[in-house]
Amino acid sequence: MSDREQVDPKKVASPVKKSATDASASDTMKVTTPHPPLSPKKPEIPTRELSKLAVKHPSTDDAFGISPKNLKQIPAIIVKNNSRSLDAASGVPNEEKVDINHHNQNETEEMKMISSKEKKETEICAICLDDCTEPKELDRCGHVFCCTCIDQYFQSVKPQCPCCFTIYGEIRGNQPDNGTMKINIVKRRLPGFEHNSYATIEITYHFPDGTQNEKHPNPGMPYYGTTRIAYLPDNSDGRYILKLLKKAFELRQIFTVGQSRTTGRENVLTWNDIHHKTSCTGGMERFGYPDDTYISRVLQELAAKGIQ
Repeated sequence: MSDREQVDPKKVASPVKKSATDASASDTMKVTTPHPPLSPKKPEIPTRELSKLAVKHPSTDDAFGISPKNLKQIPAIIVKNNSRSLDAASGVPNEEKVDINHHNQNETEEMKMISSKEKKETEICAICLDDCTEPKELDRCGHVFCCTCIDQYFQSVKPQCPCCFTIYGEIRGNQPDNGTMKINIVKRRLPGFEHNSYATIEITYHFPDGTQNEKHPNPGMPYYGTTRIAYLPDNSDGRYILKLLKKAFELRQIFTVGQSRTTGRENVLTWNDIHHKTSCTGGMERFGYPDDTYISRVLQELAAKGIQ
């Protein structure tokens, strides 16, 4: 080979490098071959792919007149319009119509429940447990009973509502009518009332033996009488309680015939749920004083019998 025919290595490598670059460019062109040009007809693009296509094909923005920013807001607009769509018949938004119907249904069900409850309370007599015949409503408490049932109950038992115990008139007990009640003032003060009383009120009850009548547990059988002494402080509270006890005695409610709670004996005269202090000392455990709650308790017991 002559000197003219010798080839410079740099000149030989340069064409090879250029060919490699061309090959790489050719491969790249094969992978990223552009799509054929868009036809004048607007392409049909699925809604769920709009955001992706807007990024890949910006040219479609002009075709639809929508920017990528607006495309992101389309799903929210569609959902909002669907949720507020109007009902063709009434012109009221569907969601508001559903709420109105649900509210009306709840009101109807509530009215049915109230009507059923009122009907049940009105038609059932608590005395005979049957449908009310000639219903009679008590004026103070509003409870309703059969006219004959409640009239008989007031006459034979007591003038008191059997449901809520509201008292109508005077309640008379079965205390024997041959007893006495005497009052005496003792010049001493009870424990707990040393500074707010003048003396002590002493009450003496006396009942002789007798025979039980039809209002007692064993009519015709004898009962044993008793003598009891009770004490009250001589102050405004004590004198007020004494006044109520006198009324209870007249209505025959202080005593009754039955079984003694302390001795267990039958057919004896015993207290009728109006507690008395039968001792001056000893506290509550021995039915005496001091007892800070006695005044309020005995007032409640008297009120329960309609005495106040």
